[in-house]
Amino acid sequence: MTWFFLTLLSAVAWSSADALSKWISEDISDFTNVWIRFLYGTPIFLLLWFGIDIPQLDQTFWIAIALVIPLEVLTWILYLRAIRLSPLSLTIPFLGLTPAFLLIVPWILLGETVTVIGGIGVLTIAAGIYILNIRTSGKGFLEPFGAIRHEPGSLLMIAVAILFSITSTLGKMAIVHSSPLFFAGCYYPVIGLLLAPYALSQSNVRSEAFSHPGRAALIGLAFAVMAVAHFYAIEIAKVAYMIAVKRTSLVFSSLLGFLFFREKDIRARLTGAVIIVVGVFLVVMG
Repeated sequence: MTWFFLTLLSAVAWSSADALSKWISEDISDFTNVWIRFLYGTPIFLLLWFGIDIPQLDQTFWIAIALVIPLEVLTWILYLRAIRLSPLSLTIPFLGLTPAFLLIVPWILLGETVTVIGGIGVLTIAAGIYILNIRTSGKGFLEPFGAIRHEPGSLLMIAVAILFSITSTLGKMAIVHSSPLFFAGCYYPVIGLLLAPYALSQSNVRSEAFSHPGRAALIGLAFAVMAVAHFYAIEIAKVAYMIAVKRTSLVFSSLLGFLFFREKDIRARLTGAVIIVVGVFLVVMG
């Protein structure tokens, strides 16, 4: 059960980073909000090198790294483009598809399989995520699916969900062939470095990234805690289970949104949260 508690820690840290990001979202652009996670998290990741024993890296590690880093960057770019092109209510719910895709992708790439009960739990969590994020606007729960035909952001977010399932699986492959701390110490700093040329070429990003150093530092800290706990958990747990349980971050985010930002629709969000918790119970049983 160590993986379970590490995953919950990762989920709480992720939701904390989201809440802090929302706190400064009115003053900075969406891209800056994403990039500061890498920018302010990188010093913490680099500190990990003082306690890392560099493992012997084989061909599988380098293949996984060569694939996962560009895919991770592409995923974040598509994510930002999706939420810019279409309403959040027609894009974010599709992130709930990631656990469902993780029933297939790790089986193909890693040979991982899940039990029937565990699989039902993963799908239950996916359904809970969808319901938690839905904004029906009087058109029903299937409104985001109907929007696929005329909302490019909806289709892009489905691609993002697929890519997240692939990057999670490739990330585990790299961790198994190295170590959690080593992977954390190089993975996100490299992504931040790849995003830096574009970020620094934009005058608004350069100014926004350093406009709230205290809050941004807290975001970087939460992001680093999330990553280290994530990598340790995914090393010892099946990818589908770990990522599904990590999506409880959406439950914590909803609670933080209600407590600190007085967000509405708490009843609808609690319905999704309860379904997610049931799914988590089934995953643990599985």
